[in-house]
Amino acid sequence: MSFTKNQANCFNLEQTGWKYYNTIRKKAMEQEFSWSGLLISLSIAFFVVIASASVLSFINHSITADKNNQKSIATVAYQ
Repeated sequence: MSFTKNQANCFNLEQTGWKYYNTIRKKAMEQEFSWSGLLISLSIAFFVVIASASVLSFINHSITADKNNQKSIATVAYQ
């Protein structure tokens, strides 16, 4: 079993489904809200999304370029 330590308590990562949603929500609501924490979390999420989009775009361009190269090689070989 995988365990992780957080500020509220120790909880099992395998228990993060819908069955345990209310427990997790209560723990999250008990914690104090801070604007700086929200800003940091949103900044991290923004950069993760941008990095993921860049990687997926690069993979997509690589695959399409490879397919185009294979098509051009095939047409040259048959001429």
